[in-house]
Amino acid sequence: MSRLLSISFAFLFFVSACSSASDPNPDNDSLAQYIVEPLFEEFYEFLGGSEIIGHPISPLINTGQLQKQYFETVLMEYAAAEPPSQQFSLAPLGNQMGQSDAPLLDPDLSNVLFVDGYIIYDRFADLYQSLGGQRYVGSPLTGVRYDEQQNRVEQYFENMGFYINLNQAEPQPQLMAYGLTACADSCADIAASAAIIAIDLPYGEPFTSTAAQIGDALLGARIAGPYQTSDGYLEVIYENMVLFALPDSSLATTRAIVAQLGITPAPLVSRLENPNVIFFAIEGSMGHNIALPFNDFLAEHGGYEISGAPISEIEPQDDGSARQCFANVCLRYISSLVGFVDPVSLGEEYKRLYYDQPLPANSLADIDLHLETWEAQSRISSSEQQIVHISAYSGTQLLSGLDPLLLLNLPNGGQSLFQMPTTDAAGHSQITLPAIEGPNGTRVTYQICIETPDIANTCRTDSFLIWGN
Repeated sequence: MSRLLSISFAFLFFVSACSSASDPNPDNDSLAQYIVEPLFEEFYEFLGGSEIIGHPISPLINTGQLQKQYFETVLMEYAAAEPPSQQFSLAPLGNQMGQSDAPLLDPDLSNVLFVDGYIIYDRFADLYQSLGGQRYVGSPLTGVRYDEQQNRVEQYFENMGFYINLNQAEPQPQLMAYGLTACADSCADIAASAAIIAIDLPYGEPFTSTAAQIGDALLGARIAGPYQTSDGYLEVIYENMVLFALPDSSLATTRAIVAQLGITPAPLVSRLENPNVIFFAIEGSMGHNIALPFNDFLAEHGGYEISGAPISEIEPQDDGSARQCFANVCLRYISSLVGFVDPVSLGEEYKRLYYDQPLPANSLADIDLHLETWEAQSRISSSEQQIVHISAYSGTQLLSGLDPLLLLNLPNGGQSLFQMPTTDAAGHSQITLPAIEGPNGTRVTYQICIETPDIANTCRTDSFLIWGN
């Protein structure tokens, strides 16, 4: 993680040890199947690690706009397009808990922490501040409450929930299991998805050693994966090639992607009597002639075992270069650059076809649709316009071509209905709402629904606060 992120975290606030908060679920050994993804490691430790946040309960989830990972108490999100100081955040899972209290007018009390119309319980105040206050805990959704059934004191916030178990000998503030509650179904969907599971797993063996043997000059940079395919293999996409392996294998091999990308093998030919080529026999005396620069380049990077057999002759290109394809990779020769050999970048096209591909329309009846909603700002004044976003997905497949409807509940008791734009290839849609009149502290709720003949009616309710008038 970049030094800039570390500096940004330190600049926002000083984090105390928070040793009073215990593990939310210390005895659940089944949670050990997931690791803290490297992307979130520093953020995780920054918020207190397993003592505060609990264990990870999902792999890394890619939803186009965001990368996410569920933990027992929170859902961490990373948005690469945001400024560095805003790339890491926590999702507002509290809005799914169905808990809310009406905000108070400013009580004008001394020695209390008053945030957005709510008094933060004094036993929670230190934990609230140490975890970043509104930046990461979010705004309060309720005041302090007593849960008689569980004999605990609790308070709900947008991104976390706090409680004190009064049955303990020395009751201390802890975090509610927001992540476990919100991910109960979603995590099962991820594990059971039968399509390509577009979830990046930790990058390690057998891919790292195989990639080192082949070399970056042939493979190119890694652009996706490892992820699990529908046939059970693990796969990594590089700029020029694709590696795959069985989950328990110690060896990764190159995938024959050239034909998968629609490049048709050429007819076999006989040997050319030319000192600038070598002949690769495939069927008896028939095969393909390989340019010496290509042969030499491949010999430096694992040979034909890596590239696969040639599937074409040397083909002149319009730009003056020459190209030749093998089962697993295509090479080009640029004579103007003193005989420079360069692999053709096939990885992005493979990624588009086999990794980014949304579910086909005729499979919509079989999907379990999930919606994520968020706003550009958690609080706006009555002179500002709010931008509302939605992401539609099934498991980890992004869903395009859906038409969300947004029902806005106005502070005056009225309602407005908006047709949002059709979800794009990333399953995303957004709409800019008109400015909303209302006093400070008014919580504006909205509901986004997707209704099609093929999908059961699916809705998601969310809210934001009017503040700053």
